[in-house]
Amino acid sequence: MTDGPDTGLTPESIRNMRHNYVVHAAEGGLFMGGLWFVSATTLMPSVVESLGGPDWLVATTPVLMLVGMLLPPIFMAHRVERLQRYMPLLLVTSAIQRLPFLAAALALFLAAGSNPVLALVAVTAAPLVSGLAGGISLTAWQQLLLRTVPPSRRSSLFAIRYTISCVLGLCAGWVVRAVLEAWPGPTGYAVLHLCAFGLLVAGYAAFTRMREPRIRPPADVLPLGLGANLWGIPRLVAGARPVRQYMLARWFMSGVFIVTPFLAIHARRTLGETESFLGLLLIVQTLGALIGNAVGGVLGDRVGGKAVLMVSQVSFLVLALWSMVAATALEFHAIFLLFGFAINMMNIGTMTVSLAVCPQRQRSTCLASISFLCLASTLAAMGTSALVWTGPGRFAHLAALTAASVTVSLVLTLPLREPRAGDAAES
Repeated sequence: MTDGPDTGLTPESIRNMRHNYVVHAAEGGLFMGGLWFVSATTLMPSVVESLGGPDWLVATTPVLMLVGMLLPPIFMAHRVERLQRYMPLLLVTSAIQRLPFLAAALALFLAAGSNPVLALVAVTAAPLVSGLAGGISLTAWQQLLLRTVPPSRRSSLFAIRYTISCVLGLCAGWVVRAVLEAWPGPTGYAVLHLCAFGLLVAGYAAFTRMREPRIRPPADVLPLGLGANLWGIPRLVAGARPVRQYMLARWFMSGVFIVTPFLAIHARRTLGETESFLGLLLIVQTLGALIGNAVGGVLGDRVGGKAVLMVSQVSFLVLALWSMVAATALEFHAIFLLFGFAINMMNIGTMTVSLAVCPQRQRSTCLASISFLCLASTLAAMGTSALVWTGPGRFAHLAALTAASVTVSLVLTLPLREPRAGDAAES
């Protein structure tokens, strides 16, 4: 897909680029910032456990939105390849993406006491349904970003989006602690879902201001049906060696989701803390994310996405090993600081490398293939976590498996050729 803003600039297109840059930053920052109030890694596993959810559901909670997001792209890529405009699709899916959190808040308010199963279903369905709605248009959003933001400003855009998110995350940590102290249990969780929904709606309002140029798909890209597009994916991946290497490394990187679901639960049980302790963990996790955002943005611009990804892999390795022996509040605060740092470094690194390694031709299909592989590896990690966890005594096993998986990912990343400008068009 042609990157429209990169060539043939006019005063109007320059104004539109600046306008769209602000819109992307505001929408992304508000959306991700809202999700801090229902943090999938720190808060929601405890919510699911408190509502009587089984261990396998607790294990899947941190990745429900991710699973939903990664499933649809492979089935939508052939349609996205044909689109001249992406906003009509994105406006519909983005609206649907936000509504499940309102439904979860209402279920917690109205049904948690009389029908806890209904509340549990609503809470766990919210991130999954939201992810599915977003996944339908994921590659369309990626193409919109390529179309509306020039390459020289994409790294700073990601940095600003994450910074806005993290500032809101710091506020969320204090709010979570205060809300759960005032209203422990389902009522407090309902209030937090309403806070999240409010920020998600604000992000949607910002997104409606996007100005998208109309650009025709390349003339040599033939329209394909779903079957033909899926059948051609192996040939597409086989012809791009960096993509193959990267996909293998990404598979094992999903091992971080083996230990993630039970990390906050393990910290609370080890220290004997109440639910409000989750707010403190969220605060230090957000501080770590801010640091990761700053380091990842600078390192990615100067050295490349591969270096950012490798730093995150080393950080997760240290985190997994340390969590096996941690026994004090100070240690767990440091672990969650490192966790926030590692998560943001991983997000920046994988996003940068994914866009760089995919060839320009059939880029939507290539990105969708990476997403589908990540879905499979994430499900494998979730299944492993649920099978291994049978109580607090098995936490060390989860941490050891994560450490081993991340180590393999690091070894596989080392020989990956650093993607640079123009590399994606090669292969």
